Amino acid sequence: MEKKILHDLKFLEKILNMTCDTLLLINSDNICVDAIMKTSNPILNPDIDIIGKDILSLLPQSTSNLIKQEFAFCRQTGETSNLNYDLPTDEQMYYFKFLIHKFDEEHLLCQYRDITQRSNMKYRLKSALTAQLEVGKVAMIGHWTYNLQQQEFTHNGYSNLRKKNLEEPEKIYLDELLAQVHPDDRKKMEIFLHSDTIEYSTFEYRLKQSGIPITYVRATKYAKRVENDVCLIEGFSQNVSDFIKNRNELEMVLAVVDNAPYSIFACHKNGTMAFANKACRQQNGLEEERDISNLKVFECLRDFTTKEAWELSVQKIISASGYYQYRCDTEYPEMDIIGSECSSLLIKNGNGEDIVWTIKRDISDQLRYEEQLLRSKEAAEESERLKSAFISNMNHEIRTPLSAIIGFGNIIANTSDPELRKEYGELLTANSDQLLRLITDVLEMSQMDAGKVRFEISDVSLKGILNELSLSFVAHDELPSIIFDIPEKEFIARLDRGRVMQVLVNLINNSIKFTPPQGTIHVGYHLNSDTIRFYVKDNGMGIAKENQEFIFKRFYKINTMDKGTGLGLAICKSIVEQMNGQITVESELGQGAIFSITLPICEQV
Repeated sequence: MEKKILHDLKFLEKILNMTCDTLLLINSDNICVDAIMKTSNPILNPDIDIIGKDILSLLPQSTSNLIKQEFAFCRQTGETSNLNYDLPTDEQMYYFKFLIHKFDEEHLLCQYRDITQRSNMKYRLKSALTAQLEVGKVAMIGHWTYNLQQQEFTHNGYSNLRKKNLEEPEKIYLDELLAQVHPDDRKKMEIFLHSDTIEYSTFEYRLKQSGIPITYVRATKYAKRVENDVCLIEGFSQNVSDFIKNRNELEMVLAVVDNAPYSIFACHKNGTMAFANKACRQQNGLEEERDISNLKVFECLRDFTTKEAWELSVQKIISASGYYQYRCDTEYPEMDIIGSECSSLLIKNGNGEDIVWTIKRDISDQLRYEEQLLRSKEAAEESERLKSAFISNMNHEIRTPLSAIIGFGNIIANTSDPELRKEYGELLTANSDQLLRLITDVLEMSQMDAGKVRFEISDVSLKGILNELSLSFVAHDELPSIIFDIPEKEFIARLDRGRVMQVLVNLINNSIKFTPPQGTIHVGYHLNSDTIRFYVKDNGMGIAKENQEFIFKRFYKINTMDKGTGLGLAICKSIVEQMNGQITVESELGQGAIFSITLPICEQV
């Protein structure tokens, strides 16, 4: 049998030096009579000779008093004292374990063991655990261990089921937990717990408990271990109800912004795009899935054609204290947009960087309405001006024939000469006809405005219309020659004969007025596939280009001194348009004019 070295006295000192703590032999007066030094703190270390010194006098007063009591206790009872003590120094706080044994009636054997490192570690662990518990309490995070064989959970910290921090670990079986999980999430939770995926896999589920709102929980698995042949899954769970609520609200806001009927985009101040909603992408031809984070605003949006234009816009926003409103005239013909109202503002992002957000609202309908109002205003002003001119002119036009009628009526009554009576009668008749035409034109236009004009459609011979007109306008030395271009072939169309005759008579009379006696007027028609074009062509004084767009308006006269109301062509235009036709003029000043009426052949009014 091998010799027992540990029991050999000659090795005792070597063994003590290698294994033991600091040893102190203390007599009844608390004087250290022998020592083996193993510590290195400022009070007890091998460089200090403590033999012959009162050990209690070397220690701080508070620590010395506690040890003195234990010395007395051990001497009296013979029992061993095993306590931990503080040892404050100028450098740091030390901690030591002091074991006191009764060696004999005169001496105590003391073991001094430095536990500073272990105590500090214990303190740090305790602080970390306390901090972890507080963080878990505030963040509503709890730890759990799941026993795969027994399907049992052990919960520590915050409990989402109890809605509080647990004082002690709590156990619950899987079936009990699933009973409180939303039905749609139960199967997914079982798959999550029993799948082999471990490395920080997460799963969000809902707790549906009676009387309280639904709780959203995020569970995370982070470890799998075997203990006593039992497989355990470790993880933690966090109540994320507020996060989910905020996320849902944020997603809702983003959905509203993305689907808003306005063009919305955001850019960095250097022009780099940060966001563009669907309307903005559609207007500028950007695919919804396209990444725009590397694009410049002046490269992909029509509003800013150059870098300088963008920089000028940013300066305007800054000058307006971060909020700038303006009207944008950029057109998007494919979307029928002719103008937008824009609001640009500076908003800091999470990094404190200024982002330029712009909202563009389509105001095309408003612009069109404003344009229509302006045209209506101008038309009303023009109508008012023409009416004033008309009233002034009518005052003259009516008074002139009426005065002639009254005057010649009195003269005829007192004239016995037949020749003079005939001449005065012709003048009376001419002025009566002129007055009748004036009144007829005014009444005709009033009826059209009131919508009381009726059309009588029937089968009409176009050749017959021209023949009848040729009989109405007989040759006269003081009038231009009127030539009716009557085709040999007959053609029957469904028209309002009276209205067509009325328009043609007005146009012929108009040409007679502005064509000299030596001039010529041609009247006729052309047939197209589905339309008839009547024409009245003269070689009279013609109409200047700048006046041609006005001659069909009411009360308009090129020469305000000319006779007439200025309603003749306006009446013609109204009649033709109500017959679903069109009236036009082609003319050069001094080169005559061609008035054309285009009507559908078979369409009934």
